[in-house]
Amino acid sequence: MSPTRHQAVSRVLLRVLLLNLIVAGAKLILGYTTGAVSVVSDGFHSLTDSSSNIIGLVGLRASRMPPDADHPYGHRKYETLAAGGIFVFLVLAVVEIGRSALNRLSNPAPPVVTWFSFAVMIATLAINMAVVRYEGRTGRRLNSELLLADATHTRTDVYATIGVLFSLAAVWIGFPLLDPIGGLVIAVLIAYTGFEIGRDASRILSDRVMIDEDAIRRIVMSVPEVLGCHHIRSRGTIDHVFLDLHVWFPADAPLGHAHQVSHVVKDRLMQQFPQIADAIIHIEPPPSDDSGLEA
Repeated sequence: MSPTRHQAVSRVLLRVLLLNLIVAGAKLILGYTTGAVSVVSDGFHSLTDSSSNIIGLVGLRASRMPPDADHPYGHRKYETLAAGGIFVFLVLAVVEIGRSALNRLSNPAPPVVTWFSFAVMIATLAINMAVVRYEGRTGRRLNSELLLADATHTRTDVYATIGVLFSLAAVWIGFPLLDPIGGLVIAVLIAYTGFEIGRDASRILSDRVMIDEDAIRRIVMSVPEVLGCHHIRSRGTIDHVFLDLHVWFPADAPLGHAHQVSHVVKDRLMQQFPQIADAIIHIEPPPSDDSGLEA
């Protein structure tokens, strides 16, 4: 990650951290004051947003470390591990919310709901929606998987807060049991988002294909004198991909010339796919069976 991109992502996370702390504090104070378990649950969810921001900042700092003898490919997967940390906090949020909601179902106690409760929740909802738009837009512009994962996490807070507003309205009109039920609904939403983030992080950590093989082949075959290619492999993160492939040249082509053409292939690939950090091209003659060309 370039210093400029690193600073931009860090600034976004710091701003979002401050907003999440304000939102979490407002919800927790309101929830414990009124006894609304759905609001308390939503407050803990917002608190995990803040914790995930801190993990993201730590992971981002580690990912900026340059390659060394023990990590020749760099430290970029620390950023993915940070996204995995967000998954862990989501799991903790599900456990806490589920425990609180089930406890309230077994020991009913209607919370105190006033117009102030709605005002606070609507205000936090507006902040969360602004954070999702801001973080998602910036994440796409910077190609930051960390910001995109965090925006997805915060989006669950938007859904949760909307659910809390419905729960508070139900309590207001005389259905107090919908308060803990709303808490359980929040737990389900968080669990699903945790699954998505965990799935995406595991794909990166398990070296899942990052660039479509056919798209790479089209670029390679656009270079004159290239007869075909195979063994195309890509891995890495969404904005930092390592690519290696075998490219076929005529068997009688001088090695020096084939090497020069391979650099043309590499340049075209990196121009078409700017997320490629490095591409290793193996030069070899085509297989004796001509039907295998471009395989």
